[in-house]
Amino acid sequence: MSRLIVKNLPKTITDDKLREIFSEKGVITDVQLKYTKTGKFRHFAFVGFQNEEEAKAALDYFDNTFVHSLRIKVEKCTELGDDNKPRSWSKYAPDSTAYKKEHGTPKSEEVIIQTEPKTKKKNKLQSEVEEKLKQHLNDPMFTEFLEAHGQEKILKDIKNEDKAEESSTQKETDEESTNKIANANISDFEYLKIKSGKKSEAEVLKNPETKTEYHTIVIRGLPYKAKKAMLKEFFKPLKLDSIRLPPKIKGVAYIGFKNKCDAEQCLIKNKSFLNGKRILLYPMKTEADEEEENNNLNKRNPDWQKQTDSLIHEESIAESGRIFIRNLPFITTEEELQKIFEKYGPVTEVIIPIDKISRQVKGYGLITYLMPEHAVKAYTELDGTIFHGRMMHLLPGKAKINLEDETNNEGSSFKKKKMAKLKSEAGLSHNWNSLFLGQNAVADIIAKTYNTTKENVLTGDNAAVRLALGESQIVSDTKIYLENHGVKLDIFNQTVINRSKNVILVKNLPAGTTELELKDIFSKYGLVNRVVLPPSGVTGLIEFVQNSEAKTAFRQLAYSKFKHLPLYLEWAPDKVFTDVPQKNNEETYSNSINKEIEDDIDEPEPDTTLFIKNINFNTTEEHITKHFESCGKIANVTVARKKDPNHPGQLLSMGYGFIQFYRQKSVNEALKTKQMSMLDDHSIELKRSNRTLQSAAVVERKQGKLYEESTKILVRNIPFQASIQEVIELFKTFGELKGLRMPKKMVGTGTHRGFAFVEYNSKTEARAAMESMCQSTHLYGRRLVLEWAQAGENLDEMRKRTADQYNLPGGTKKHCKGVADIEIDENENKE
Repeated sequence: MSRLIVKNLPKTITDDKLREIFSEKGVITDVQLKYTKTGKFRHFAFVGFQNEEEAKAALDYFDNTFVHSLRIKVEKCTELGDDNKPRSWSKYAPDSTAYKKEHGTPKSEEVIIQTEPKTKKKNKLQSEVEEKLKQHLNDPMFTEFLEAHGQEKILKDIKNEDKAEESSTQKETDEESTNKIANANISDFEYLKIKSGKKSEAEVLKNPETKTEYHTIVIRGLPYKAKKAMLKEFFKPLKLDSIRLPPKIKGVAYIGFKNKCDAEQCLIKNKSFLNGKRILLYPMKTEADEEEENNNLNKRNPDWQKQTDSLIHEESIAESGRIFIRNLPFITTEEELQKIFEKYGPVTEVIIPIDKISRQVKGYGLITYLMPEHAVKAYTELDGTIFHGRMMHLLPGKAKINLEDETNNEGSSFKKKKMAKLKSEAGLSHNWNSLFLGQNAVADIIAKTYNTTKENVLTGDNAAVRLALGESQIVSDTKIYLENHGVKLDIFNQTVINRSKNVILVKNLPAGTTELELKDIFSKYGLVNRVVLPPSGVTGLIEFVQNSEAKTAFRQLAYSKFKHLPLYLEWAPDKVFTDVPQKNNEETYSNSINKEIEDDIDEPEPDTTLFIKNINFNTTEEHITKHFESCGKIANVTVARKKDPNHPGQLLSMGYGFIQFYRQKSVNEALKTKQMSMLDDHSIELKRSNRTLQSAAVVERKQGKLYEESTKILVRNIPFQASIQEVIELFKTFGELKGLRMPKKMVGTGTHRGFAFVEYNSKTEARAAMESMCQSTHLYGRRLVLEWAQAGENLDEMRKRTADQYNLPGGTKKHCKGVADIEIDENENKE
C-alpha cells in the first residue's frame, strides 16, 4: 500500500508543509487534508507515495513523531470497501457511534414504535373517565360527594383542561388567520395595515392588489461612484420604477420598468457615455428565455444537440469496452497503466493526455479493451484501488466516434466517403516500402539535380531507364542518410511485429520538402523530438516526445493534404532509431570505405591463427577479444575447456586457447605488441598455429543468406513492355556485362516471360548492382525483384529453388483440390 493516513495533526498544518515533511522519504504524489462541510479541519490527512517501499519507509520513520508539539499517528490506508477496515471513531463519520448518538439511531425509533400501543391504551381509558366526569360537573350532589371524599382536585383539573382547550382552539384560529394573511397575494404595505388595525382582513383579502412584474435592464461599465440620482437624470424623461446598485459589485446596476415599451425605449442609450464611461445595456434573461435560446441554438446547430443526446444515452462499459480513469498521479506513464490493465485482457489503446504548457500528465486517461467483458472485469476490480499513492476512480468511457459512419449520409460525395474510410483505417499496420519514391517525385529530383527541365527527363529514348537509374541513385543516397542519422533500415525489410508509439513514418511528400516545413505541421499537436528527412525530401520520420501527442497528430494528419499531395502516415517499427550520434561527412565516408573493405572479407586468410598459452583460468573469450581487438579484425576466439568432475554439466578452462584473425598483418601486429603482455594478471605467450577456426561471423553471414553471392543475378517482375535493350542499358551502368538472357514465351504474345538472368564479370560489380537496385527500383511502374542466381543454373533448378524457398516439396504444382498427406500406422492396419 503506497497511501498513508496521518492522524492527530495540528490545526496550523498546511498542504505544502505536510508535503515538505514527508518528501524526505520519497516522491509525494498526493496530499489531502480533510475538512468538514463547514470548513473545520478534522486533524488528519492522506499522503500518497510513488511506491510501497517509500511509503513503508515513511511509516517507520514518522510514526509517533512530533509535528508542532503534537504526536502524530501514521498508518496504512485501507482500500475502498475493505472488510478489515477499522471502525470509524469520528463524530463526522456516518458509521461511528458518536455520529449515531448525535443524529439518532434506528434503535431509538424501534423503541418508540414498540411503546406506542401502551400509550394509546392508557390515553383511551383516561379519556373515557374524563367524559363520564364531565357529564356530572353541573350536578351539586356529585360535587358535594367528591368534596366529602377529598377528590375536589379532579374537578379543578377537568375545568383547567377545558380552559386550555378553549385557549388552544382560539390560538389555532388566530394562527390560521395569520397564515391565511401571510400567504395571501398582497403587498407588504397592505400586510402592515392589517397588523396595525387600519384595514380589516376581509377588506384586504376581498380586494388584493396584484403583484407587479418588472422588466429588468442590466447596466455594465458604470463609473465607480455612480448614484441612483445620476441614473434617474441620465434616463429622463423615462421613469425608472426600480433601481438597484449592488453594494459589493461596482460598475453594475439593475433598473426596472413596469411598462415593456419603456424598457425597450431605454435600450436606445446602449453604448452611450455616462461621465466619460461607455455603458452597455441589455435585458435580463429569465429561465424561460434561456431555455428558449438553448432550444434555438440546438436547432441551428444539430451537432450540439447530438452531443447532448450522446451524453444522455452513453454506452456502458459492457458495450463500448472503454474506461475513463480519473485522479491519476502526474508521474503516470502509458506503459505502467497498460501493465496494470492488461492483466484482465488485451488492451488496444491507452491514452494519457499531456498539458502542452507544463508538459505534465493532466491526471486522467482512457483505456480501450479488445473485448468489453474484460473492461467490465477491470472496472469492478480496479475502481477505488491505490495506484502510486492515489485512489483511482473509474467511469464508463465515451464511445469512439467513427468518422466513416459520420460521413456516410446521403449528402456526402464519393470522395468524402473514401477519404473518411481511409482515415478510419489509418491506424492499421501496413508494411510499406520505406524507400519508395513516386515517379513524379523522381523526375522532379532528377531535373533539379542536373539543372534541366522535367520535360527533358521524361522525353527521348530510354526515359524509363533514366527514371529507374535516377530512382536507384536517390534511394542509395537516402539509405546512407538514414543510416547516418541512426535509422535501422534492415528493420523495414522484416516482418514488423511491434510498432512504435511515438515515431511516425511520413510518405508521399512533394519533392523538395524541408525539415522546417514538416516540423511546423506536426509541432501543432505536440513537442517534436526530431525530424529525419533525406535530401530528396520525399519520405521522412517524425519522433514525438509524448505518445499521446503522436497519436493526436497521426489521427488529425493522416490523408490530409500537404501542398498538392495527401500525406500517407504509418507507425514506424519499434526501435527504429539507434542512439548513434550524427557523424560528419569525412568520417562517414571513411567508415563506409572501411565497412566495404571488411565486408569483402568473407573468410580469413590462411595462417592467421595464434596459440595462446598461460591463460588465467577465469579468462573468457570476451576478455581475449577485448585484449586483441586493437591488432585487427578478429574472426574467432576459443578457450580450451574440459568437463568438471566435481560439478557435472560444467566446464573448466585448461589454461590455453586460440585466436584467429582475418588478415596476416593482424597476426604480425599481435606478435609484436601482445607477446608476454598481461591478461588478467597472467603473462600470456603467443605462438603461430596451423589450426583453422571457423569464423562465427562468417557462419552467421552464411546462415543469414539463403544463397551465396555470385556474378549472376536473377531479375524478376520485369514489365512486358520493357525491351531487352532497355534492360541491358539499365544493368550495364554498374559494370561490364558478361551476358544477359531473357527467356521468351513459348506460346502467346509478348517478347519475354517477365524475368532475366544478368551476369557480370566480377562479384564486385554484381554486388554493386544488387545493393543499388534491390531496395526500390521501378521500371515502367513495376518494382524489380533481384536475387542471387547460381552459376550454370538452368530454369528447372531455379523452379526447384523457388519451391524450396516457399516449402513446396519437389517443386511440383499443387492441384486446386486439397491433398492431405496422412501418415498411416502399420500396427493399426495389422489389428
